[in-house]
Amino acid sequence: MIKVGVSYCDSKLENYINWLKMAPVEVEPVVLSYKELNAGELKKCDALLLTGGDDVHPEFYGEPEREGDKYNRERDWFEFKLLDIAFSKNLPILGICRGLQLTNVYLRGSLIFDIQTVVGTNHRKDENTGEDRLHDVFVFEDSKLFKIVGEKGGIVNSSHHQSADRVGENLRINAKCSDGVIEGLEWAGDDRFVLLVQWHPERMKDSRSIFQKICLMHL
Repeated sequence: MIKVGVSYCDSKLENYINWLKMAPVEVEPVVLSYKELNAGELKKCDALLLTGGDDVHPEFYGEPEREGDKYNRERDWFEFKLLDIAFSKNLPILGICRGLQLTNVYLRGSLIFDIQTVVGTNHRKDENTGEDRLHDVFVFEDSKLFKIVGEKGGIVNSSHHQSADRVGENLRINAKCSDGVIEGLEWAGDDRFVLLVQWHPERMKDSRSIFQKICLMHL
């Protein structure tokens, strides 16, 4: 059995827990919450999963607050502490959606504050149905992600309005959407496992999808 520290999110936490139970090995999820301030529990874990949620506060990458965006500085600071621990212990790190954005900012990267405003395309949930939007993703063939999935691309779900802009230190892009939006990042070297994706594999409806299973294979 392996223990995976899972950062607490205010909604749909059960999706991540249930998804971890689909792993090919027995997994014990350990919820790490900014409400409980139990970051120290990560020291007893074998990996870290950073979940989705509110926008990372823009003060952490030198931008102003914007009206209408939701922030949670307490969670930001708590999860930065989780990353401190994970990097110090060389734990495998998987970041999903906000998890990608937070890790990129932690490593001195920046974010596009709103994809629709800056790029002109919409990556949010469908406004009419409330369902995740779907779009293409192209995987870089020289990436670790490509070695894992063995595919040059596919369809992923989408429920975000921000994305990585300036890529953080020691990270590299491993996937993009056809509109140029960064869909995946990974550690540039071979000394640690850091995989970050913008889509939500934990709630992709097609369990056969390579993009639904990628991270379960490498916990």
